[in-house]
Amino acid sequence: MFRRLFLALGLLLAGAAASAAAPAPLTPALQAARPLDMLAPDRSAFSFRDAINPEGAKGSVTVAGNADGAPVFRATNPKGSSNYDGIAVSWRTAGPIRRGDVLYARVAMRSLGARQESGESEGLLYFRSEAGGDRQPQTFSIGQEWTTVSFPFVAREDVPAGQGVLAFSYGNLEQTFEIAGLELLNFGDRVKLADLPLTRFTYAGREPDAAWRKAALQRIEQVRTAPIAIKVVDAAGKPVPGAQVKAELVQPEFLWGSEVDAERLVSAGPDGERYRKEVRELFDTTVIGNGLKWPRWRDPKYRPSAEQALDWLRANGKRVKGHNLVWPAWKFTPEDIARDPAQRARIGELVEAHIRDITAATHGKLIGWDVINEPVHEQDYFKHVPVERVAEWFKMAEKSDPALQLTLNEYAMLNRSSSPLFIREFKDFAAMLRKNGARIDILGVQGHVGQTPRAPVSVLSDLDLLAEGGNKVQITEFDMNTPDAALQGDYTRDFLIAVYSHPAVTGFIQWGFWESAHWKPDAAMYRKDWTPKPNLAAWKELVLDRWKTRLDSRTGAAGELAARGHRGRYKATASAGGRTGNAEFTLGAEGAQALITLK
Repeated sequence: MFRRLFLALGLLLAGAAASAAAPAPLTPALQAARPLDMLAPDRSAFSFRDAINPEGAKGSVTVAGNADGAPVFRATNPKGSSNYDGIAVSWRTAGPIRRGDVLYARVAMRSLGARQESGESEGLLYFRSEAGGDRQPQTFSIGQEWTTVSFPFVAREDVPAGQGVLAFSYGNLEQTFEIAGLELLNFGDRVKLADLPLTRFTYAGREPDAAWRKAALQRIEQVRTAPIAIKVVDAAGKPVPGAQVKAELVQPEFLWGSEVDAERLVSAGPDGERYRKEVRELFDTTVIGNGLKWPRWRDPKYRPSAEQALDWLRANGKRVKGHNLVWPAWKFTPEDIARDPAQRARIGELVEAHIRDITAATHGKLIGWDVINEPVHEQDYFKHVPVERVAEWFKMAEKSDPALQLTLNEYAMLNRSSSPLFIREFKDFAAMLRKNGARIDILGVQGHVGQTPRAPVSVLSDLDLLAEGGNKVQITEFDMNTPDAALQGDYTRDFLIAVYSHPAVTGFIQWGFWESAHWKPDAAMYRKDWTPKPNLAAWKELVLDRWKTRLDSRTGAAGELAARGHRGRYKATASAGGRTGNAEFTLGAEGAQALITLK
């Protein structure tokens, strides 16, 4: 299914006009510096190498069109690998370069599709000398809109004409992207490196006075808060005017959480202590990232850490969600099963034995499960069992504990222009499972974001599509993988506001928070040395302050206090004349009333 969508999207985008591809002209000041183009005028004279894919399944670079008289190149890789440099396309320099020259590479690019969560194509743009000098690389990560990627650098050595190479390496992902307006300009010593602009990514709706944000914040007050009425009386039941009342939201109705690493959570030493401290203070909900997945759960090396981490989280009052019961790809399956054709043929019964084992061992310790992870993208198992059998796995999870919240988890939504296409396919898959008797409580949307974030208004329209039919939605694995900390902070703020403002969304879980325990280190909230980043400030300002109600006031003449608060479980205290009292209450959509008796 995914490959059909991938191809359909590529054809759709490939048909778009290429005229928007060329980078904008240089500023007048840079034009006045008379840069020399180091590449040959005929850009179609390039070299291509694929050293990772077998014959018949090679990557390619072809001329796909024309923009402003220059070719538009389409680069493809049919299979991802761990080797960026396994596939590369390069252009040789036509003129000489001297050590100390200031150079400026730039190119317009767009992705036609990439097999990763953010949907962005990515790789390396680099310059190097054929003589084997130091390579100067610049990573790129681009979405489906034409984006100019700029790369200024200073030559580290003399490079004779024809002996320099400007290249793209992209062996890391199954992907297709387009390249246009490629330039390598040599300014000599006529400009400074700081004079040349870097690519700055942004998104529509980032401006401080954005109308969508104002509307979303107003909507949050409507859909996430409710009235609170607290009455304080004395031992005889008489109202106590002027009583000091304090009330605090101690567990939100909405899930605010993070993935946590089991080994880090139970480790000794300063980093282990700090890791536990941050988990205690930042999140009310957690997901053990790898420890409950099938391969680690059945591995005696890792299972004890997962069990210890689960016990620690519960002892510290954290809600824990299970991830995941089934991930239907061989690469996410225990190796002895994945390598054995006989066991592959029995995958259905092996999966069901695993579900029985892990749900029994974790009974009463979890609030829910991602029952199946990425089944639209990963379909290895369905060569041996019908896809409808997934419904039976939901039924098994439900039978193990009817109180569990059951989630169908997928990616490729909320983060790209193709989101609406995939949302329809995802909902069709959910409808098929429900037709076969599966109880799906939550449509889980991973929400991995790269350097080209989707506008918040589009995120909201995507959520509207997901919510149609009464679906409840959770953001299950959010992160934003970019080295631009300011962009990351702003977008984290706006993404939080957008999803919390949508009434169909019931939770937000980010996929890690510390650089040393994060699958995408640039996405973390803390750097390796625990230095905080702007995305952490956004989290604290919204989740731990603005949306975590704290009341501190006095009762009126009738001994009553009226307020509004964000929904969830509260603890309240009251005091007057040396007497005190307390109460706990749950604030739902209809509001809550609490009575505190002073003794």
